[in-house]
Amino acid sequence: MHVVALLPDNLLTHLRHVLGDAHSLEAATDVSELHGLLRAHVFDLLVIDPAQREGHMTDSIEELIAQRPTLPVVVYTTLAPSAVRVTIRLARLGVQHVVLNRFDDEPKRFLDLIERVPAHPMAELMLQELAATLRRLPIVVTRAVEHLFRSPARVKNSQELARLAGMAPRTLYRHTMPVGLQPRHLIVCARLLRAYTLLREPGSRLKEITVKLGYSSPDTLSHLLYEWTGRVPKDIRRDVPPELFVRLLADHLRQAESEEEVPEPV
Repeated sequence: MHVVALLPDNLLTHLRHVLGDAHSLEAATDVSELHGLLRAHVFDLLVIDPAQREGHMTDSIEELIAQRPTLPVVVYTTLAPSAVRVTIRLARLGVQHVVLNRFDDEPKRFLDLIERVPAHPMAELMLQELAATLRRLPIVVTRAVEHLFRSPARVKNSQELARLAGMAPRTLYRHTMPVGLQPRHLIVCARLLRAYTLLREPGSRLKEITVKLGYSSPDTLSHLLYEWTGRVPKDIRRDVPPELFVRLLADHLRQAESEEEVPEPV
């Protein structure tokens, strides 16, 4: 999982301890830097203390969260009147998860929450679509594929997917090829699922999405979307509902019978 945080030093230090080596963390020092990180990268979760700096950043934080309705948010703060007030304000935007320092941030409990919150609807739809196929794979491969779809930014190529499954790339291919799945195609499919989510965000731009997903140009991403779905980004943004998009991707994934030159993020 790829986590971004805007926290005071003491809370950030504890969050690093909670995440350990299992998940990656990038930290911003202010709202402006947080905006920059979110424009440049795909994150699975935002952890934020809206009460820091005496709540003076609350308006900016509210605006940021409203602009990214699909980004899961955990408020991590201290028990104080100011924190309660700003947390109630964020609850009106749909923020549901609050962790209080020294009350319910015991590492295991905190980590369980962090790993449970990012339920990306598109990833879950695709995993349901592929459920029958995934059941034919070894459990370690299935878990790696689930991780890929839920956090595509963490898997840049087939070698990293194989490492997630605890095996060599050639062994991974031996497991996936008989069921009609190819690691490279799975990675592209996961990226396109996240592209759909980003395209549907208000004010999103194809150029920024391209950078976040690691492709060389908007034309590359547009070509992949058209190749896999028969739709261009403008039509996908406007006319393609989630269920149809998932079905189009799944159909393309199943039809691929031989390795193709599909660009992977670098």
